[in-house]
Amino acid sequence: MSTLKIGWLFPDTLFLHGERGNLLALKRFAGMAGFEAEVDKIDFHTENFVPDDYDILFCAPGEISSFTIVHDWLKPHTDELKKFVESGKPLIVTGTSVALFGKQIVRTDGSQIDGLGVIRIISTENEEVYGDDNYFKCSYNGQEMEIIGNQIQMNDIDLNGEQPFGRLLYGYGNTGKDRNEGVIKNNSIFTNTLGPMLVCDPWLTVEIIKVAADHRGDEIRNIEYDMELEKKSFDTKKGLIKTKESSLVNCRDTNGGN
Repeated sequence: MSTLKIGWLFPDTLFLHGERGNLLALKRFAGMAGFEAEVDKIDFHTENFVPDDYDILFCAPGEISSFTIVHDWLKPHTDELKKFVESGKPLIVTGTSVALFGKQIVRTDGSQIDGLGVIRIISTENEEVYGDDNYFKCSYNGQEMEIIGNQIQMNDIDLNGEQPFGRLLYGYGNTGKDRNEGVIKNNSIFTNTLGPMLVCDPWLTVEIIKVAADHRGDEIRNIEYDMELEKKSFDTKKGLIKTKESSLVNCRDTNGGN
């Protein structure tokens, strides 16, 4: 049985919103695809970190105040991280940590933090934190799909020429002013979506495993998994979102569009 290596970036520093569930989903689906999944924690004690040693890298959200020390540790590996993304391997980044991989973060007090520059985005910290459902359409590995999760938006994201990951059907997304959600670069995903997304939307998790396997040149075992429960949950959430959306429209109509 081949080993699929997953690198988990700074799990004890970037640990918000229960996103460790995404690692469990990746590990489970890798097993169903016929791999022995190996998860390595990458942190300040890691020696000889080589991004290309891994098939998938994952980074969960963290407090913006912790980004500087993580940035400083990862900075010598920036070129390797860029090559990892350019090669087509999947780097999956969720929530606030998307900003860490951009060019720059502007804090509410006007100060600025350098990002790693793996993607070109500019992030601006919000004065107020926004939380709601996040529902969008996207394409990954040639498959069209819908994703539902939630979002706790601490930053607004200026794409600065990058390609959005999805087209919002409901939610705040990158800025609350357009329909863009996250960033996709080759097979790497930088998304505002929490949930954890890879548990709630297993059809995306399957495609990530396929991408990683394809990059290795490995065939995968057919993933026999009944997603009926997840699909029912997805439909229920979609129904609730449509109810909220209708309520908002009625509220605007009642208040003369304000």
